[in-house]
Amino acid sequence: MKRRVILIIGAIIFALLIVIGWQQYMLFQTKQYSPEATVQYVTSDIRVDVFYNRPYKKGRDIFGELVPFGEWWRTGANEATTITFSRDVAFNENDILKAGKYSVVTIPNTEEWVLIFSNKVPDWGTDYDDSADALRTFMAVEQLPEVVEQFTIDITEDNHQPQLIMAWDKTKVSVPFRVL
Repeated sequence: MKRRVILIIGAIIFALLIVIGWQQYMLFQTKQYSPEATVQYVTSDIRVDVFYNRPYKKGRDIFGELVPFGEWWRTGANEATTITFSRDVAFNENDILKAGKYSVVTIPNTEEWVLIFSNKVPDWGTDYDDSADALRTFMAVEQLPEVVEQFTIDITEDNHQPQLIMAWDKTKVSVPFRVL
């Protein structure tokens, strides 16, 4: 009887190890096509950390096709894109976001994008609940002369004012922010 219980427990543990191993293998495979990236912006006033996954264009039409206009997008691939602010900030002068960690969702459009900071940080980014929105603001759209093959998020300064920038395919969107 004891031997039988030990064999059953051993079989269950073995099956669990196989399932966990398979999940990790599939995650590794997915990450090869859209690798993880982090962005840090650090000054004496603020620290901003962005975690996201970077899909490739691979000859596809991105905005309006792969990523439809007027519909929410998890803004990257794989897990949800997250951003952490060490201090309160204001986007577009008056759209105030409290310090904290948020998931990033966007609604791409041809003229401007809606940038959404959500209090809900989902595991994978495949669901979106607008009741968890912390802030909605707008991003200016610019058409680029050259293709950006891999989705990119960056924070740069223009005249000493930081800007959150996203670029992919021939589209670049940006929004200025200031530390409060």
